[in-house]
Amino acid sequence: MDIGERGIARTRRRLGVVGVLLLLGMVAVAFQVPPQERVAAFAAADVNVIAHSGAQGHAPTNTIAAFDLALEQGADVLEMDLQVTADGEVVVIHDGTVDRTTDGTGAVAELTLSEVQALDAGWYFTDTDGGQPFRGQGIRIPTLREVLERYPDHPLIVELKTDGGLAIVDPVLDLLRAYGRDDGSVTVASFSTEFLTPVRERLPDVPTNMPEGETTGFYVRQLVGLHPWWSPPGEVFQVPEYHDGRRVVTSRFVRAAERLGVDVQVWTVNEPEQMHRLLDAGVHGIMTDVPDVLVEVLRERAAAEARDPGGYGTQLQRAVSLQAGPEWRNTLLHAVTFLGDEEFYLLAFPLLYWAVSRRLGVRLGVMLLVTASLNSIGKLVPTTPRPAFLDPALERVPESTFGVPSGHAQNAAAVWGLLAVLLRHPIARVALVGLIAAIGWSRIHLGAHFLEDVLSGWATGAVLVGLFVLLEPRVRRWAAARGPVEWVLAGLVASWALILLGVLLSARLRGFDPGWPGLLDASVATSAADVVTAAATLAGLVVGLALVVPRGGFDSGGSLRQRVLRVVVGLVGVVVLWQGLGAVLPGGDDALALVLRYVRYLLVGAWVGGLAPLLFRRLGLADAAAPASGLAEVPAVERDRVEP
Repeated sequence: MDIGERGIARTRRRLGVVGVLLLLGMVAVAFQVPPQERVAAFAAADVNVIAHSGAQGHAPTNTIAAFDLALEQGADVLEMDLQVTADGEVVVIHDGTVDRTTDGTGAVAELTLSEVQALDAGWYFTDTDGGQPFRGQGIRIPTLREVLERYPDHPLIVELKTDGGLAIVDPVLDLLRAYGRDDGSVTVASFSTEFLTPVRERLPDVPTNMPEGETTGFYVRQLVGLHPWWSPPGEVFQVPEYHDGRRVVTSRFVRAAERLGVDVQVWTVNEPEQMHRLLDAGVHGIMTDVPDVLVEVLRERAAAEARDPGGYGTQLQRAVSLQAGPEWRNTLLHAVTFLGDEEFYLLAFPLLYWAVSRRLGVRLGVMLLVTASLNSIGKLVPTTPRPAFLDPALERVPESTFGVPSGHAQNAAAVWGLLAVLLRHPIARVALVGLIAAIGWSRIHLGAHFLEDVLSGWATGAVLVGLFVLLEPRVRRWAAARGPVEWVLAGLVASWALILLGVLLSARLRGFDPGWPGLLDASVATSAADVVTAAATLAGLVVGLALVVPRGGFDSGGSLRQRVLRVVVGLVGVVVLWQGLGAVLPGGDDALALVLRYVRYLLVGAWVGGLAPLLFRRLGLADAAAPASGLAEVPAVERDRVEP
């Protein structure tokens, strides 16, 4: 084996190893735990105002008076603590004794229900002026049975206190069954997993919190990114913002919980500043002694959001002003924006490759598929809204993906910018730069993007053009020194690397729902399907070149009749594979659907790159190409002049 053969063998081994690792990574992603359904009672509100022991900042804790006041103040959920009496009745009280909150003494577990309810539960309460307005007013410790009867339609959180041991579990479960509250409208909480295990086993539809041990397990996993492979044993994290001096509740923690379908509820928060901080982090519920304060904070935030939606108020005003004007301008910009659509590129670049310039078609086709793949990946990182997501009235073209960076702007800058570099003709370059600007501007005018989205897209596209000019000669030399097998392996490995990054980012966003009124289906925006589409077509294009180049390639010239027939035959094949298989194969974002999508677009790319040209030659519509064609061409970009 000579040096060249050893180099080829080494290349194959390296590509093979990398390919296997990428495939294993994608298999690992496929085995991530899907998000569970959120608790319906909590999902009904963007942020749940949870009255901690009722409105105990204004009324005696864990009493009917505190619960009624909390609901009057706008609480969504009532939270309470449960103990069991000596005669097996479940009562609503926090402490294991009655000493702190009543005029009596003794352990709850050693008192009967009648003894407990004979005490004055309003005795201890002192208002901000030092008065005791509830003393002697007949306020008593309620039973869980009374609470269930008084609030049959309100979501409740009941905490099983551990003072009286496991004797509390059975009567609580019996009451939930008896009142039909084992339907998910009551969440059972405890600081002990031992108390929650029988709840989870016997009433699987009843949501539970996750005590410290389970929450710590999640916290560590989310720090290192392993939480997607963890099945949460409960439905709710109930945590303080800080624990042992470490901030627990961050936007990352909340986002990781959402990935699993778990709500994050924070206790006990009474200061507006802390409420704002937690709401900025995206928490799903706040436990507070003062529901009225939290309700006012939420009102203030809602008013600010109405004035400046998502912090994009200025940009939205700009979008509204840009859309004003004669209807013909909208029609014109719809036509301009089509020049950046997927459908246009699928029509234009096969036509260019088959009937105008083989080398130019390959270069622009590769650039298109690379920039489209990277754009789809890039959108999954910042997850920013489009104007029409925040204000549906701005929609002029339907879109379902995130905003930054603009795909039309990026793809236009990358593809048409590369063409401007290759053509070298001053007038053509000016026209192409104008086209790039017009496509980007059309996206702003039609409400599809903010100005910042377009600017980031243009910048990314320009960087890709620079990288292409720098790297293309090296890639061609590498390809010329190796054979079709290495080309195919490299194409597959490149596509798998792009797809792995895409599916990892997509999986991170499972369960993501920002609540933007114009985003009808967040699962579409977070899907990796667009990454798979572009990357698979790129791999297919390389496969096609590996098929046709060693067999003599094809000549993209010929008579007008030959060129037209090539385009017609070729596009028929594209439509059959693209739309035909799309109608037959299942869609979606699950692993099987993505694999089938990959196969479908791999075939489309292989058809465009090699299968169709081979068919053209067999049908007499094209001749073999001149030597050194296709992927093995080595001349540097700066020495090339593109022939028409």
